[in-house]
Amino acid sequence: MHTSKSRVMAAVNHTVADRTPITFDAQPELYVALHERYGTGGNKQALFDHLKVDTWFIGGKRPPEAGGSLWGYQTREVDYGAGKYPELCYSPLAGKDELTDIDAHPWPDGSALTFDHVPQEAAAEAKRAIIGHSTWGAFFLATYIRGMENLMLDFGLRPAYAEKLIGTIAERCLLLLDQLLANSQGVDLVYIADDYCSQQGPLFSPADFKRLVVPYLRQTADRVHAAGKKLLLHCCGAVRPLLPMIIEAGVDVLEPLQIRAEGMEPMALKRDFGRDICFYGGIDLQQVMPGPRQGVIDEVRRMIDIMGADSGYIIGPGHTYLQVDTPLENIDAMYQTAANYCPHST
Repeated sequence: MHTSKSRVMAAVNHTVADRTPITFDAQPELYVALHERYGTGGNKQALFDHLKVDTWFIGGKRPPEAGGSLWGYQTREVDYGAGKYPELCYSPLAGKDELTDIDAHPWPDGSALTFDHVPQEAAAEAKRAIIGHSTWGAFFLATYIRGMENLMLDFGLRPAYAEKLIGTIAERCLLLLDQLLANSQGVDLVYIADDYCSQQGPLFSPADFKRLVVPYLRQTADRVHAAGKKLLLHCCGAVRPLLPMIIEAGVDVLEPLQIRAEGMEPMALKRDFGRDICFYGGIDLQQVMPGPRQGVIDEVRRMIDIMGADSGYIIGPGHTYLQVDTPLENIDAMYQTAANYCPHST
């Protein structure tokens, strides 16, 4: 008899369970709408039980006395009509092009987040696979702290600056990771988000990826594995050219599997990498989820048929967060189909 936890870990370890495990996340407005639809009264556990979700996410918390932004960048709330999102409005190292500017920035230390709540929260959701999160990856954070355009220019014009900046951030990320791992009782997977790609391809060359990203990705994986956990990497878009290096660095799970991105065709990914990494996500949010209900059912079955064969797949949204243009009946269809369609079960 599989639990949610054993079902997810079977997929991560490429062994077959009773069904493909299921994950879920959504924009805040959709949480509100789904609680109303299912009568779950704002109770996240009840909502996840209704949808048969097998994962549970726990992140760090800022100490009560902490002030200001953790990394120094700032966002503003933007209303797009159906909801709101935070938009970057201030990058503290934008226009500061000297290596000494990096040294002068007020970087967080290992006490900048607390994780002592993690074991208790993990125990409360022990039936599910627990995903622990400390902070984003160093490249992703650099795009906020430096600004994307500045950082991309650094790659071409100021490589020493890019290397020092990403290396400095990586050191701080590893300090926070150590704090999570010291409080990781009950945690099964450790999550980092580190977006390197657009929908057309990587944002920078594989050579730069190997030089600037792979070292800290490998250090992260080594620490996670030494603690007996698995590493879950979030990277949207056309990540295929980087996948061999991501796998070699020690990443166990790739999320969110954005299948409309260049080179991300499911059958080819499963054929070429399915033995080496677990894929997570995959249900398209651009055309499938906003489209006809039957199309959602068909796509869920197709993805389970392809990606779930011989395990190594956790089904969920293909861009992490279900969006507000998704009809609620399509969410019903996605999760009911995922829970009941079991062509590969033991």
